[in-house]
Amino acid sequence: MKPSDLIRSVISRKEETGAFGAIFAFVLWANLITPLWADDYCRSIPFDIRNTFHIVYGNYFYWTGRYFTTIITFFFMELKEYHSIFLFDVLNSVIFCCLVFNCCKISENVIPRGMADDKDRMSAINILFIFLALWWIPRDIAEVALWKTGSIGYLWPVTGELWILRQVLAKRMHYGLAACGFAFFISTFLEPLSLLMSIILICYGIGNYRNRVSVPWGFIIAHVAGTIFLWLAPGNYVRARVMEHDTVLHRLDGLFGNFGSLFDLYWLPFIAILLVGYVSSRKAGNAEWRSPELSGQVGLFTGLALIYMAGLLLFPRSSLAARVSLPASVYLVCVLGTLFVNRPDANAARDMAVRAGIFGMIIWHMWICVPDLVYLARISRTWVSLTTPHSDSYDDVTLPRVTMGPRHKLLYVHKDIIFVGISPDPHSMMNVCFARALGVKSVHSEAE
Repeated sequence: MKPSDLIRSVISRKEETGAFGAIFAFVLWANLITPLWADDYCRSIPFDIRNTFHIVYGNYFYWTGRYFTTIITFFFMELKEYHSIFLFDVLNSVIFCCLVFNCCKISENVIPRGMADDKDRMSAINILFIFLALWWIPRDIAEVALWKTGSIGYLWPVTGELWILRQVLAKRMHYGLAACGFAFFISTFLEPLSLLMSIILICYGIGNYRNRVSVPWGFIIAHVAGTIFLWLAPGNYVRARVMEHDTVLHRLDGLFGNFGSLFDLYWLPFIAILLVGYVSSRKAGNAEWRSPELSGQVGLFTGLALIYMAGLLLFPRSSLAARVSLPASVYLVCVLGTLFVNRPDANAARDMAVRAGIFGMIIWHMWICVPDLVYLARISRTWVSLTTPHSDSYDDVTLPRVTMGPRHKLLYVHKDIIFVGISPDPHSMMNVCFARALGVKSVHSEAE
């Protein structure tokens, strides 16, 4: 390697590290400042291992098949007095960075091994583009990246399953016991994603078998076993019976509504940056080999997003929260990332315009997110400070009602925040769980 190439490589690695460091710092801050809410408070009970396993066992048979998801959530929530929430925030930030890394590596996947390339694909600007896309393309990022219960149930399995998909695309599967254990574990988190990945792995195994290539049977069987463990949980069917019965048309209507929410005005900045990167750019000398692979990968991830969303027809409309569409959003981010990372070489002016667009989006991102999250934290601190003094006397507590928007909604929803306010009804789930977690008899809100 020439000294000049070595110097460029070192500088590039420092830029990559700096980009991931900045992303980690922001996501950690956002996790630290985001308060507990909804199910977090419901699982904030005194630490008792025996009681926890008893509750989780009951949930598996009478409410949900997400056995390990529930155990992990209870573990962190129960140990919050021992700083486990801080440990969770650090771990959750690391996992989010892993999701960004997975998307970056997948976006580079169209480059054949050993093919020389004049641009370093894993560059800081590419990392920042994909991070911003992951934050703004999903319907409600706070539900899956900042809410403790939502992060464990959605961010973690999407990151793990995307890593498995990365290995499939790179034709580099793992055979060890640890890898098989991970495959079983991660496949027990999110039903539609687990089913889709099991189907992909089975097709991968069949393809290898026909081509007389080694098949990672243990890995595939472990993942399929986890999917079966998740889907055949008795609690899933008990829960389905108490939900409103859906007709096919009713489910289709819900699916189209959920599908339409994947695309909104937040796409426009990313489309604009891609247009700047592609329009009037001079083609790289090796663009000929990149075009078919690029089209194939864009088609693959677009297809995966569509198949995943179609799979949601298996579930009642009432169970389709915004966060359920996260895997489809991540697949679409992989499409955007693939196009951006493999953009043709541009002249200096257009390259500068692309960079300016990315840094402009970073400023826009911070301008929106920081005030939102600080405001949310201030609301939570007020509630806790007003409630805590009453825990010794086990009182009924009245809190100031905080609403958002002209309709005075108690559910605060934005791309980067989602939070349930204390309602006037002391018997609502949020109020009951909040009161129990803070040791008071009941809480309700009144307008000031």
